[in-house]
Amino acid sequence: MIDHRKNGTFVSTKMILIEARRLAIEMSIIDFAGTTLWRERFMRRNALCMRTITTIAQKLPHGYERKIIEFHKYVINLRKKLCFEIGQLENMDEVPLTFDVPSNKTVDVKGAKTIMIKTSGNEKMCYTVVLAC
Repeated sequence: MIDHRKNGTFVSTKMILIEARRLAIEMSIIDFAGTTLWRERFMRRNALCMRTITTIAQKLPHGYERKIIEFHKYVINLRKKLCFEIGQLENMDEVPLTFDVPSNKTVDVKGAKTIMIKTSGNEKMCYTVVLAC
């Protein structure tokens, strides 16, 4: 698991249990249960914990409230001018999503300053989701 983290590969707590069970079978340890309680103690003994990648949230543009009010006024005036019902309005939004969605949590050493997770290399391959009402 340490090699995985050094390479920047994501490691989950489930992966720790699977690897521990595999090693127990390989070493012919018959009574190993590999419970979540064992995993918690293993992580504590080895100074491991769940770490979260931190990101800066997208900031709203300057004066966005004024722009929203102007847009609402524009739609209301256009509706009055063209005489159509509010039920005839539709809303649609397109959101590009990537095929590469790495987890934002991984197991790593306590106190590590940088938490790096490699991607699969598909971060530029996208598909578009269209939401409409």
